[in-house]
Amino acid sequence: RRLQRRVGITTVYVTHDQEEALAIADRVVLMSAGRVVQAGSPQDLYLTPATEFAADFLGVGTRLPARAEPGALVLDETEQRLPYAGDARGPVVIVLRSSDLTLGEAGPTLEGNLEESLFLGDRWRHYVRLGGTLLIVDGEAARAPGPVRVSVSRDRLRVYPQGGSPC
Repeated sequence: RRLQRRVGITTVYVTHDQEEALAIADRVVLMSAGRVVQAGSPQDLYLTPATEFAADFLGVGTRLPARAEPGALVLDETEQRLPYAGDARGPVVIVLRSSDLTLGEAGPTLEGNLEESLFLGDRWRHYVRLGGTLLIVDGEAARAPGPVRVSVSRDRLRVYPQGGSPC
C-alpha cells in the first residue's frame, strides 16, 4: 500500500486472501464464478455484504438455516428464536461472524454447549455446539466447557433468503 501511494499509479491486484484485499485496497471487487458479486470500499463490503456468499467469504462465520416469521427468526435445527424486524418470510440463512458474537447474557442469545476454547494470540476462539452446528465465537478470555449463552449483536445480524440477497 505504501508503494502504491508513493508511486501514485492505479493498481489492479488479484488475490484470494481476504485480509490482504481489505488491507491494501481503496475499492474491492468480489467475484464468484466469473461474475461481480459486490464492489465498494473494504468497509462497505465487510460491514454490509450484499449476498450470503459475500458475508461468508469476507469473515469467519457460521451459517444457520432458519425460517423468518413475523418478529422472529427460528433456527431450523434447534427451534431457538432471535428477534427479527425484517420483511422476509420463509426459509432464510443467518450468517453470524465470530467477531459479532460474545459469550454472555446481553441482548438476544442462543443457548449452546461450549466444547473448546483455543488461544490465538490476540483473542480466544470458542467453539459452541448448537445442535449439529458448531458456532465460532471470538472472545477475550478462556472459558470452561459446558452450557453457555451466545449473545448476538442485533445490528450485525445478517439474514439472506436461501440462495439470495439480504433481507
